[in-house]
Amino acid sequence: MSFSKLAKTVAVIFLALVEMSLPGPATGTENRPLVADTAAPAAPGPPVVPVFKLPQTLSFCGEKLPLDQRYGREMLDREFTIMVYDRTQVVLWLKRAPRYLPFFARELKKAGLPEDLKYLPIIESSLIENIHSRAGAAGLWQFIKPTAKRMGLRVTSVLDERLDLLASTRAALRYLSDLHEEFGSWALALAAYNCGEKRVAKELARQKARDYFQLALPRESERYLYRLAAIKLIITRPGAYGFRIPDDQLYRPLSNRRVVLNPNHEYSLTDFALALGTTYHALKKLNPQLIGRRLPRGRFNLVLPEDCRRDPFLVLKKLTPLPELSGPRFYTVRRGDTLGAISRRFHVPTARLRALNRIKKDRIRIGQRLRLRE
Repeated sequence: MSFSKLAKTVAVIFLALVEMSLPGPATGTENRPLVADTAAPAAPGPPVVPVFKLPQTLSFCGEKLPLDQRYGREMLDREFTIMVYDRTQVVLWLKRAPRYLPFFARELKKAGLPEDLKYLPIIESSLIENIHSRAGAAGLWQFIKPTAKRMGLRVTSVLDERLDLLASTRAALRYLSDLHEEFGSWALALAAYNCGEKRVAKELARQKARDYFQLALPRESERYLYRLAAIKLIITRPGAYGFRIPDDQLYRPLSNRRVVLNPNHEYSLTDFALALGTTYHALKKLNPQLIGRRLPRGRFNLVLPEDCRRDPFLVLKKLTPLPELSGPRFYTVRRGDTLGAISRRFHVPTARLRALNRIKKDRIRIGQRLRLRE
């Protein structure tokens, strides 16, 4: 084919394609503008995010927050905004609150302390009884071991009273009362609960200050009281901030009974549970303070299922005590070791090994010195 014929063929094909792209007979749309008519309704945009109004004044434990000052108001606004839009977390707080907050309120009233302190476990543990932090704190009130032991809580290889609802709550209230007596202010007492009384006392002396709101502290401690105040706002008026939890979805207090045991020996927790007419699983869920598979000796609280009617004191008399735990307190990790293998070898639960050694995701290394028991 010559070049001229090829060119004509290409031209014919091009014209055919152009003709195919042209509009057909008039349908009323042939004069439609190429750009959108400005008078046409706009496409729906993203939903408008509500901005909630903060109160002009707010107190916590009877002490007024400085909301008339820029710093104080913006600190509260920040903490409140972060929380109120974390919808999942707040919904869980609201669901758990009926199980724990009335109990805290009763204990606070008995101790003669401000009811606002009942919000502290929300910020500390999100109302999760058996929670552990990376820093080694545990329980609803997030006690570290030295403070827990100083407040009279037992922390051993078979019992961790930081996870006992009643024991840890009463220890926390004693500690808060001591801090308030030391610093003369609930704001400073709460800051000391967060970062330690020694740190607060040192900063008060260094900065020659007497007021929490004028004291430079670690960032987390400076935010602490404002976070508590924000939680109080949301929990006391959830409907005002868009939270409406159906009543049948709230977590109610568990129906059970509490006894105080003081055995002279340790017993198999499985055998004890079965002799009571319940299960190992049920007993462990109600008593997160019981570590491992042994019922500890000495005085401790025990929560029994509501339908468990057998006398635990009579049951103990019929059980055979376990032999005393023996063996090394420490172990150095060797090549080929896993946390599970070490747990089985020394009869220490993996959860206890993690807690004793602050291990995350079962990762251990050759040469690492592991604590096996207290």
